[in-house]
Amino acid sequence: MTPTAKILTHKALADSLVVDSAGPPEGDASRAGYLRREVVDLFRRGMSPALLSLLCACGLAGLLSPRLSATAAAAWVLAHLLIAGGRLLLVVRFKRQRVGDELLVRWRGYYTNAALVTGLVWGIGSVLLVARAPQVQQVLAWVVLGAAILVEFPALARLERAFLWLLSAALVAPLALALLGPAPLPAAAGALLLLACASGLAGLDLRRTYIDGLQMQMEFARLARFDQLTGLANRRYFDETLGGEWQRALRLNGEVALLIFDVDEFKRYNDHFGHPEGDACLRRLAAAVRQVVHRPGDLVARIGGEEFAVLLPLTNMSGATAVAEMVRLTVERMKMAHAPEAIHPVVTISVGVASLRPDAGCLSDDLIKAADAALYEAKHAGRNCVMSGPTDEEASPAARRLREALG
Repeated sequence: MTPTAKILTHKALADSLVVDSAGPPEGDASRAGYLRREVVDLFRRGMSPALLSLLCACGLAGLLSPRLSATAAAAWVLAHLLIAGGRLLLVVRFKRQRVGDELLVRWRGYYTNAALVTGLVWGIGSVLLVARAPQVQQVLAWVVLGAAILVEFPALARLERAFLWLLSAALVAPLALALLGPAPLPAAAGALLLLACASGLAGLDLRRTYIDGLQMQMEFARLARFDQLTGLANRRYFDETLGGEWQRALRLNGEVALLIFDVDEFKRYNDHFGHPEGDACLRRLAAAVRQVVHRPGDLVARIGGEEFAVLLPLTNMSGATAVAEMVRLTVERMKMAHAPEAIHPVVTISVGVASLRPDAGCLSDDLIKAADAALYEAKHAGRNCVMSGPTDEEASPAARRLREALG
């Protein structure tokens, strides 16, 4: 087996994106996480704007009913009913499906396009309804139109450009009627322009606030799952990942391998060089291991003071031992000077390796115990070496029962 593994980054979703001018947090992983949160938030709020827009359309038809033909009123309400139904169906489909990262941009486009169609129907349809109506009814229509725009505000304002396009789609035709129609209404046109400007500025401010909140949430999530000193996964993230990979190997009837290693005589190093240099040593060691371990799915974690773990899903003992030996050699070849009293003149590590096949009688804790026991043996074998735990067959419940029966 070729000894490869993974450089650990934040878990996140989607490809690298071109985003709006305010911009999400920097970095591909952060942009991906931002995109998923953005799309999920859109569809989480997607039912309310569709239903409220339909309610506004029915209200406008009621306000204009004295001068509106039954055919025009029915066509107006039917158009909004179809649009609202389509938007609701879109929301339901998104919530029922497990949308992959590669489809997030497409689903965001579905939502924004549906909202833009709603804006166009409001802008053009409302003008057709009130073109020959008295000025009082026109003003009432623009008030309802403003309400229809505002119901889209909480969701679309976070996208910035999409909300600006919605404002344009909904307000261009009413502005043209208010300024150039048979009965111009300059005051109404000014109110519509004021609504557009205020909504646009409020949308920009909401977007900045939203992104700041996302950055804070992502930083909290990073702090909860990653080690501050080395940037590796912490013990909590390691335990979560091990549990998931253990269940996956159980389904696939595969093996899970684990390397546990620590720095030989690290206390001597700290006592001689000081804790700042000890921290620098751990950072360099973590960076070196990440250069060796970069297979997608593998995990490098700091699980204790100077103790580290490498999780290798679907890997047998021979493959894991090869990775362990490469990690050991990489650290030794860094030639970091050790304390004068240390056994070895340079910083070295001892590695314990275990690989088990999950079954009904074998738990993930057994894998940790086996790797830890192998590390203990490596320490007693003189350090700077790799020791393997029991094989999968030796560690299985059936093998243990057979050894017990044989005495």
